[in-house]
This record gives sequence, C-alpha cells and structure tokens, in this order.
Amino acid sequence: MLRVVYSFLFLMVCQGVECQDLNYVKKTLQVERFKSLVIFDGLSDEEAWSEAFQMDFTTYRPVWGGAPSEKTEMLVGFDDEFLYVAGRCYTRDSSSLVIRNLVRDGWRGDDWMTFHIDNTFDQQNALIFSIYPMGSRYDAAIGNDGVDLGVASFNENFNMFWDARSVVRKEGWFFEMRIPLFNLRLRKNAEGHVMAGISAARILQNPQEMHIFPAIPQNIQEGMSKPSVKQPVVLSDIQPQKLFLLTPYVAGSAQRNHAFNSTNNTYRTQSDRTAQAGLDVKAGVSPHLTLDVSLNPDFAQVEADDQLLNLTRFSLFFPERRLFFQESAGLFDVNLGGQTQMFYSRQIGINDGQLTQVFGGARLTGKLNKNTDIGFLSMQTAPLRNQADSVIRSSENFTTLRMRRKILNAQSFMGFVTTQRWIENRLNTGLGVDMMLNPSGDHYLIGALAHTIDHQQPLTPTATRLNLRYEKRQTDGVFGDLVYTYSGKDFNPVSGFLDRSDFHQWKGGISWGRFASTNSHRYQYIRWRILEADTYLSDTRREWETVDLATRLSLTRFKGQESTFEVRYNYEFLQEHLNFSDRIKVNPGTYQFAQLSYQYLEPRARAYRNFVTMSAGTFFGGQRINLSYNPILNLGKHWEIQALYSVNHLRFAENNQTIHIGRVRLNFALDLHFSVNYVVQYNSVNQQIFNNLRLRYNFSDGHDLFLVWNENFFTERAEAWGGIRPVSGVQNVIVKYNVTFDAFKMKKKILHSFGKGV
Repeated sequence: MLRVVYSFLFLMVCQGVECQDLNYVKKTLQVERFKSLVIFDGLSDEEAWSEAFQMDFTTYRPVWGGAPSEKTEMLVGFDDEFLYVAGRCYTRDSSSLVIRNLVRDGWRGDDWMTFHIDNTFDQQNALIFSIYPMGSRYDAAIGNDGVDLGVASFNENFNMFWDARSVVRKEGWFFEMRIPLFNLRLRKNAEGHVMAGISAARILQNPQEMHIFPAIPQNIQEGMSKPSVKQPVVLSDIQPQKLFLLTPYVAGSAQRNHAFNSTNNTYRTQSDRTAQAGLDVKAGVSPHLTLDVSLNPDFAQVEADDQLLNLTRFSLFFPERRLFFQESAGLFDVNLGGQTQMFYSRQIGINDGQLTQVFGGARLTGKLNKNTDIGFLSMQTAPLRNQADSVIRSSENFTTLRMRRKILNAQSFMGFVTTQRWIENRLNTGLGVDMMLNPSGDHYLIGALAHTIDHQQPLTPTATRLNLRYEKRQTDGVFGDLVYTYSGKDFNPVSGFLDRSDFHQWKGGISWGRFASTNSHRYQYIRWRILEADTYLSDTRREWETVDLATRLSLTRFKGQESTFEVRYNYEFLQEHLNFSDRIKVNPGTYQFAQLSYQYLEPRARAYRNFVTMSAGTFFGGQRINLSYNPILNLGKHWEIQALYSVNHLRFAENNQTIHIGRVRLNFALDLHFSVNYVVQYNSVNQQIFNNLRLRYNFSDGHDLFLVWNENFFTERAEAWGGIRPVSGVQNVIVKYNVTFDAFKMKKKILHSFGKGV
C-alpha cells in the first residue's frame, strides 16, 4: 500500500517537472582565517577584522528591497578555536534604540541581530545565534528546512555553548560573538573544503524594520528560517574540532505533601529530603554524529507549564523544555496530522500521570553521510512507588530509531521511524514511514503512514494512521493547502502523542496575501484566509462528527500593530458526553454554532504592550463569551511583568459557569548572570493557585546554580464529605549546581602540566 501511495505522489508532482533543486542559485563566497589576534571585547576594531568576510544588507520589511534606514555591518572570521561574528549596528539617534533585556533566552522587545549557520550544509538544518544590545543572548535550532512536520522544526528551547560581548555608544551598538568550533560539527567534503550556509538579520524595533543578508525574497514563507536559501560559503583552511563535554551535577531537595487517607477521610503530612548526583556527556563520535549520554538526569530547573483551558475534543499538547531532548529534536518529527507524533519525549518520566525518576539513557543524532540522517534514543525510567514505598508499576524503557534519506533534491526526503515502550510484560511498538517532496519552488507534498502494535492484542488494520498534505508555501498572492488524515480507532502510539483517533479528516484552505510596495499604504501586510475547512468523519460509525468552517482577515500596520478578525461556523455530533469541567457537561446529540472573534496585538517595542482577544457566539446548544487580556510592562532593564487574565462564560439551559485563568510572571535580572523568574497561576476549574519560582546564577554556558520552589494552594478547602483540605497540596524546594568541562581542553592542560613537571 505504501509503495502505491508513494508512486502515485511521485508521478503527480513530477509530471511535467524536472525534479531538481530549484532554489535560486547564489555564488559561493569565501570566509577567511584571521591573520592576527582578535581581542574579544565587543568592538571589532582590530586589524584582523579589516579583511574579514562582510555581509551586505537589504531591507526585508516594511518594504522589500529599499535602502536600509541605518547602516549595518556584520563580519565573519575564524581562528583555531572559534568562529567569530562581529556586528556594527549604527544609528543616527541612539535614543531610538530599544534596550531592556539582560536575560539569556529572554526577549523584552529589544533591537537585536541574529546570525544563522547551516553548519552541515545539508540545506535542512541550521543553528541560530542572536544578541541584544546589552549582551544577552538567544539561541535556537531549525530543522526540516523550516517546514512544520510536528513540534520541533523551530526549536527555541535548544541551547548551545558560546559567548558574546556588546558595547552601546551614541553612534549605535556593537558586538562580537565567539562560537566554539566543536559546537558547529564541521566536516570537510570530498574536495577537502568546509562548506556552510549563512544568513543574518538586524531588527530595529522603533521604526519596525528588518534588514537581511542575503536578499531572501519576501514571498518565501519563513524565508529567514529556511536553510535552503542561505548564502553558501567556504570556510577556507578551517580545522574542525572534536566535541567531548562532561556536565556533572549535584542537587538536593525537600518535599512536603499532604496525602489523603480514604479509610478515615483525613490528610497525613509527609516530608522527604533527598540528595542526588548525575552526569551528562556530549561527545562527537564522528564529524556529524553526536552522542548524548545522561546518568540519573534531573530536570528540576525546567519552567512550569502554563495553565490552559481545553474546550475541544482534542488532548492538550505541551512543549518539551528539558535540555537533554533538544539535540536535533526536529529529526524525530513525523507529520501525522494535527500534533500527533510517533515519539513525544514528554512521555519519558511520566508514569500513570505521575512524575518518575529517569535512571538514564543515550541519544545519538546526526548524519551517517551527506544524504542520510539518523536519530536513536533509549531511556530507562524508575519504578512508580506508592506512599508505602511499594512498587505499583515497574520500570519502563523507551527506545526510538529514526532515519531519513534525501531524494530528488536537498529539500526532499523519505524516512522511517520505529518506537518501542516496554513496561512489565507489555510492549507497544510503532512503525512509520514518511516523506517530504519539494519538486519545484514553493510546492510541497508531505506524507506519513504509521502503525502501532500492542503485543498483548491481535494485529488490526485499525491501528493505522495516514496523513497526506499538499501545501503551497508562500506569503504573497494566492496560496493554500489540502490535507487528508485517517486515524484508526486502535492507533495508539504510547511513546508519542495522540490528539484524536477513529476518523477520516479532510482539511484545507485558500489564502491571499499582499505586502505593501511602498510605505504610502495603510497596511504593511494583509493576509486573508478566504476559506478554511476542517471536517471529521467517524471511521467506525460513518457519521460526520465535525465540520469547522472559518474565514479570517489579518492586518499588520507599518508600526507593528496587528489586528485579526474571524468568523467561524461549527457542526458537532456527539456520540458520548463531552465534559469541560465538573459542572459543564454537554449531552450527546447534534449541535450547530457560530462565533465571532477579534485579536489585537501591539508592537513589542512599547514599554507597555497589550494583547487582547475577544470572542462571542453560540456553543454546543448554549452560549460562550471569552475575553483574554495579556499585558506586558517593562520597567527598565531589570524588571518585566507579564500578566494574563482569561475568562470564559459558558451559559447553557441547565447550567452556567464562568471559568477564570490568571497568570502573573515576574522577570528580574540583576545582570547577565543573575536572574529570577516567578510565576503564579490560578485555575478556577482546579480551584488551585500554582507557584513556581526559579532563581538562576549563570556563571557561563553549562555552569549554573539553580534554586527552585514549587507549591500549589487550594482556593476551595471544603471537601464534599465535610472535611477541610490543607492550605497547600505539594511543596518542593530544590537546589541544583552543574558545571561543564571540555574534556579535550582538560587533557591538554594535564599533558602540558605533566610536561612542565618532567
């Protein structure tokens, strides 16, 4: 079946098309080695920079191709240990600069510059290094040529080891980046050259301008994030460096919880103190293969998830934030429709809905050769124990193998994935194949076929999921997409994420967009989603379950204000009850309803910024009114306050309920090293207040001290049986210290010291 599907799609997209790499061709440029010393101080005024590779910038927005309003210079060079990037961001009026951010991986609406490098020159993956005027940094990774295949094609949680310095003066701001060569995993090609693709951008917040290199066409969707359109360069006479990093940690925690005893309807306070240690290893086993090993990992410093309200039939999806799972995360993505994935790393360490310790595991990612990608992961978790320390569920193992090979051109591939999850005597296996074809320009065909096997159950064809998608990826003119998804009722990727099953889905839409040709227009960009249709047919009952139709108009002003208007119609057939809370339950039956909504977003450059969403209409035989208000207030370079208040009023014939979700996030940064993040959240459905405080002292990349406090408080303490809950449910305080060592540098120092001693 799969061979027939692939053959049909191949013939369809190649009919009358010469299947070759059709990206616009750019002349390969040279980046040279420094001939003299670079002083790493943020100012690129040494002699070495005078002969460095220099980028020429073009205006990307508000009007493509115009002369930049400010002069920008970005230079690139390297020595034996580092790739250096320098920027000179001139300005005629230094008071126009937006300078507020001191936090690593934070953003407070500052001006910034970014440098992208496709370090493997595979035109699929790239690394992002960004800097703000006060020296704070942001990094991320791009996979799958920026095409969304799941959850990690753009991975903003990815972190690397690098450094930067900046200086602000009246004539502008200036910086230098220093990226260790071992981080870039460079490799010489058959001709002995090291090739890469690079791009860069400067964002000026007050005039709402973006200047880019190279001159990527504005019509390419997410063009700045596409490795395939970056500038090819040769890094002349560069020597790739080996990677071997060791990161040990020690942590201590104190936990107190109030356990409910159903025998006598009482609460018993339990306290526990623990100390533990662990080790992470990151090693380059070949120029393009990276091995990550983790022993007794601890993820206590990871930020808490946002409280959300689910008013759909779909399961909620939360992103992976744990650092160990970020390396080449996009490689494991398989587009099965919606947010369903064969592998979802957040399943690891969660057993029956409870957090469990992870004993450890290994992860191998990278390339076997220039056309073949590989990803392998195996992790072992601890058993789940009850309050009496008895094992109620045994240890689990998660193993995943992913392979992809390029076909047709650099932007097309066929892939394979297998997942296995062992627990006690039960084994669940997932098998899948997928493809992405880019036969010409902005036309993409994406497909995936997967099957799951529960080894305690007989094989069944209804444990299958198929997804086929056509997309014309552009932002100007007329463009659209068309999707078909089938998910059998027994499809169950227990190593992954499943949003919905037992359906046939037909989904698609047509859009029109226009960029302003001059700044005399009212809007810088207009996008109209003329029609969007999303329909679900039950596979087992052969009844229409969902028909969702919408039209949406988005308007962006030259100063950055964004407004979106939407009209939506829904048809829903419920075979069973649908519960939104303990009080709101929708009865089985057929429902038709419609909603109007409006969103308004102010530009981030403002010290006080608003994001407002409003919607109203009918809802499952009743009415729904929603208001969401998300203000952000910057109080100089040290403080930022983010808030969210969302209220949903549901009115039905038999019952009404108003659901409140509130969140306040306080961000404090003393300098580039010391930061505090405090989040307090309220959810009226859970009748709880959730607190998360994270204090971090970052000595350098990979060298951190964390203090974390988590506690949830009950807002409604009366129990149904007449008792009283404790004030809080669980309280947890954690201290963690980790430091990273470069094993090769340590070896050189030891040998050097030994040589001196001799």
